[in-house]
Amino acid sequence: MVIVGGRRSRALASWLQSIDGRSIHAIKGSPDGLILYAGEQERWILATYDDAEMKQASQQFVDQQQLAQGLHFLLVQPDDSGMTYTGFWLMQRPPTAPEKRLQ
Repeated sequence: MVIVGGRRSRALASWLQSIDGRSIHAIKGSPDGLILYAGEQERWILATYDDAEMKQASQQFVDQQQLAQGLHFLLVQPDDSGMTYTGFWLMQRPPTAPEKRLQ
């Protein structure tokens, strides 16, 4: 997962570090969404979406996450040049993580 944060990438990376993000989950609902699990009880909505392209990308993320036994990463960068990054986290989805719907 890559987040291009622009001028706010440093603040975003600092916040992500402070909440102790552990894993990202794609959740089906109305709308579908990406949820960041942090700590034991915290969850943050990273994005919501209804369009078909994002739903397909989300399903690919879930499929690849399963193939990698839950391992995935989160990269925050200031732009999409690929030359610099602000933060990088290796995460792992717990094997028994429940699927929930967005409310």
